[in-house]
Amino acid sequence: MTIVLREFDSFKRVTSWEEWLDVTKATFPEYFPNWVVSNLLGLLLLAIAFYIPAFSRKSWGLLMILASVVNAYMMATDPTCYIEFGVLAVPPMQRFIYSRYYARPELIVLPIAICQFLIGVELLFDERFPRLRKIALGSLITFFIGLVFLGIGSAFPSSLLYALTMAKCWPKLTKTKSKVD
Repeated sequence: MTIVLREFDSFKRVTSWEEWLDVTKATFPEYFPNWVVSNLLGLLLLAIAFYIPAFSRKSWGLLMILASVVNAYMMATDPTCYIEFGVLAVPPMQRFIYSRYYARPELIVLPIAICQFLIGVELLFDERFPRLRKIALGSLITFFIGLVFLGIGSAFPSSLLYALTMAKCWPKLTKTKSKVD
């Protein structure tokens, strides 16, 4: 299945960092409401993580499950919507987004949605396996740092706030007492 790309003004590639900065500044008002919500949510969940990390972690579990459902739905109904944000990505990432490889976004987004779902389930329910939790949190930290390169299309710097929240939710080391017989 080949996806026919819709034509958007945003599909124009930028050729320099200066041009990217100009495009980002010009389109920022359009993304401002989503940017504010994403960053306020990031600050709120980071603050909660300092006081009630388990609640913040479970909130992220629920958000990741929701994100996986939204991503799967968008892939089924309008796969090219992920390419629209390409103009806001930093130029090296933009070259990848507009490459032939990304002309099939479902090859990238659907595996991400599956991972989001599995990570969400782990964060929401599992209390017994700290190693699995560390894998889930480490994966999310990596994912959120990777989103930085999508610029304001990913509500930068909210993804850094999210990564810090995941780091704050990291399980504490517990020492087990060994009994000497």
